[in-house]
Parts: sequence; structure tokens; C-alpha cells
Amino acid sequence: MLHSFKSLIISILLLSNITYSKDMEKIVFSEWDKPNINIFYNLPAQITENTKVIFVIHGNSRNADGYLNVWMKLARKNNVLLIAPEFNRSSFPSYNTLMMSTSDGRIRENKDLYLHNSIDLFFDYFINKFDLNADKYMIYGHSGGSQFVHRYLLMSDNPKVDKAVAANAGWYTFLHGAPFPYGIKNPPIDLTSAHIRRFLSTEIYILIGSKDVDVDSSVNQSDGANAQGSNRFQRAKNFFDVTTNIVEQNDLDFEWKYQIVNGAAHSNSKMSKAAAKIILKDLEEW
Repeated sequence: MLHSFKSLIISILLLSNITYSKDMEKIVFSEWDKPNINIFYNLPAQITENTKVIFVIHGNSRNADGYLNVWMKLARKNNVLLIAPEFNRSSFPSYNTLMMSTSDGRIRENKDLYLHNSIDLFFDYFINKFDLNADKYMIYGHSGGSQFVHRYLLMSDNPKVDKAVAANAGWYTFLHGAPFPYGIKNPPIDLTSAHIRRFLSTEIYILIGSKDVDVDSSVNQSDGANAQGSNRFQRAKNFFDVTTNIVEQNDLDFEWKYQIVNGAAHSNSKMSKAAAKIILKDLEEW
């Protein structure tokens, strides 16, 4: 009897301190009405009641595993589950606009592919898979991923986000009367005042590299994008300034911050380091 009791205690202790490798893992997510998607993830050394969740959204290169690898190094001492979905080019060519439009402003009519609730669906999946206590997530996106992040937080029905960093976006959806996706006129789904108020009251950091001023083939040169500025640096500043003016004119709650990362050009690794200081601040370390 004593032996059985000791065995039970040992089993409970082992289950309460589940250890994992620090390797990258992958699932093929199919639990939705869209094409299957690879999701890369990295578990903390132990899953505990304090484990947090961070999503990392890739740029137009679609190298979700490379983005995750950068964050694995940055967060190796933190109790976080890192998740990096891969929106492949063939299935999700316009992931940066949540599959709602092309970059030259043409609305995509197939609403079955819209991604405005995708991250929260992934979040719920991983919460259930690893029996996590977290009720919110943090999210980082760079370049095309930054476009995805700010549009997701605007268009999503009810994002369970705690904190977000949008770094070096090529162009934005402004909260003004330009047609979607450059502004919020005639969006392809309902966009209410509640969406906008929630968007503005979310803790969002707009990051831009001080040297992200090159204009190459990767920079959107459509009329709608060029109206926002001639390069990424100008567009980021204008996006924040215009939003600030709207907030002040309408006396709205505003929780955004704007930060220039000195010396950084269009570099995910440098922007990730700056973002990690924001996202990992105050999180549990081993």
C-alpha cells in the first residue's frame, strides 16, 4: 500500500512538471474551412500555470520557421509558447490583407478564405492541446506580417490579444475615408465603431527602423500606398500621426506607442530584438 501511494505521488509530481525539448515542432492544421496550414511552434522547458503565448507572423518571404528560430533565441529564458503559422503563397497569396484584397486594392470576393479570425482559432487550438491557463496572447509581425497584425486587430471579431507589435509594415489600413484596404471605406466585412474603439484601445506598438527607407520592388507602389508616404519609414509615421489626430478629435481611448529602432533597416532580426524587449518584459523566466 505504501509503495502504491509513493508511486502515485511520484506520478503526480511528474505530471505537474512536464518537461519539453527546446526544438522546433510543426503541425499541419486542418481544423477549419480553409486549406491546411503548417504551424511551427516551440514549447517552453515546462508548461506551468503561468505559461504565456506569443504568435510570430512572417513577412512576404513566408519563412515562418526562420522567424520562429529568431524568437526561440530571444525567448529561451522565458516561460512562453511560441507559435508561427505559415501562410503559404499558393493558398494565401494576400495574407497581409487577411485575404480580403490584393495589394493594388482589388477586393477578393471569396470570403471563405478571409483570415480575420484565424489567430484566435489557432490560439484556442493550442490552449486545448497543451491545457494552458492563458486567456490572452501577444503577437509580433514584421513587414507583411506587420500588415497582417494591424489589420487582424482591426478586423477581427473579438481578438484575445494582450499586446501587439507591428514592425516595418510596407503600408497600412488607415482609419480614414480611403477605400479599403488603404482606408476603411467599403470594407468587405462589417467594420463597426466597436471594432475601431477596441483597435485603438489595444496596446499596440508601431515599430519602424530608422533606415527602412529604401524603395525597391518589395515596396507597394500602388496609388493608395503611395498616398501614405514614399517609403516604409514615412508611411509608419504618417499612420501613427493620422491615427493620433483622429483619436484627439474624437476623444477616444488610445493605447498605441510609436518607436523608431535606430540603425535598423528592413531587418526582422533587429526589429525582433526591439520587439522582444516590449513583449517579454515582466514575463516569467526560468
